[in-house]
Amino acid sequence: MTKNSEFNRRRLLQSGLALPLAGGTVSAAPVPAKTSESIYKRLGVRTFINAYGTLTTLGGTLMDPEVKRAMDEASQHFVAIHDLQKIAGERLADLTGAEAGFVTAGASCSICLATCAVTVGGDLSKIKRLPDLTGSKTEIVMQKAHTGAGNPYDQNWRMIGTSVIPAETADEIRAAIGPRTAALGMVLSHNSEGHKVELDEMIAIAHKAGLPLILDAAAEIPPVSNLRKFLKMGADLVAFSGGKNLRGPQCSGLLLGRKSLVEAAYANSAPNNLFARIAKVGKEEIAGLLTAVEVALKRDEEGERRAQEAMLKRIAAQVAGVATVKTEFITNLDYSHSPRLSIQWDENKLGLTAADVNNRLKAGEPSIVAADMTRFRPSWPGLGIFAACLKPGEERVVAARVQAILLGKG
Repeated sequence: MTKNSEFNRRRLLQSGLALPLAGGTVSAAPVPAKTSESIYKRLGVRTFINAYGTLTTLGGTLMDPEVKRAMDEASQHFVAIHDLQKIAGERLADLTGAEAGFVTAGASCSICLATCAVTVGGDLSKIKRLPDLTGSKTEIVMQKAHTGAGNPYDQNWRMIGTSVIPAETADEIRAAIGPRTAALGMVLSHNSEGHKVELDEMIAIAHKAGLPLILDAAAEIPPVSNLRKFLKMGADLVAFSGGKNLRGPQCSGLLLGRKSLVEAAYANSAPNNLFARIAKVGKEEIAGLLTAVEVALKRDEEGERRAQEAMLKRIAAQVAGVATVKTEFITNLDYSHSPRLSIQWDENKLGLTAADVNNRLKAGEPSIVAADMTRFRPSWPGLGIFAACLKPGEERVVAARVQAILLGKG
């Protein structure tokens, strides 16, 4: 690695970002790694087998080794964040087909910055007044299914003082557009099922009205092709999470889209000392997420899905002999959802609800976190086992524990 006295912009970027920019591997001197569990043991925090998914409340994702190496390399040097974001953004644009992009502090941050872009834009005097939107357009028109109870994340759209105007049909959306409308918004998520207007029509309505369409696609990977798909469809700004199935840093996200809007969003963003500085993203997250995108674009998604389905079939086979038990794969309404297995039984005969089994799994050793599918939207009977976050071999532990609980031995 270069010494501080030798730093210049080009060398710094080469040292810290050679992996994501060049596609090669620049390895730092090997450092003996402690297991992730050791720090949690020292802190007295319990770890668990994740049979649920990439929830933020469960720690998000597990990063790919290449991502961890890139973050470690990035952490060894100082770099001008504006320079790093510029180079990383250009690389992200090349990878995704976007006109521009940059790394944010998460998908929620991306949506906040997107609303900044369409309201105050890059006008410094207006940016400094946030969340006072005097003199700016202040309304985001969205489908009712994507607001309120239908979307627990709609605060992201309102946090700078904007108002979300709900509508249901295409005609209602058109009627809701007025002189204060800054953009149309849409959310792709299992939380927002039941919408009546699909993305392509939302884009068409927005563009006919001369407005941008902001898309929250936080968890819409896989397939990784969605990084290009929504932009190609015409979405003007698209937000993705870095800490879900992109397997990047948990505190990272992407904002991709039209150059003018992305630049306006970045003008509001950290490291600028303005409203959105609270959502600061570091050099490590920038390097890590850029690497995660490169790795994801090379991933064998079909092969991974087959392996995950095989895990769930092994679980199904082990619990099949328990009285009244049946299993089924849950219909995926969205490919981005992990393969999911529902384990069902006669609750009256066994004296156990899905919540009971879930609680016993959590309380046992090792702790296992699964899903109570009766609480999902849409709801589904039984205990849900999701495969995306299971490490190889953990499915056998899950199967044995579920079987023991249902047999009254756990």
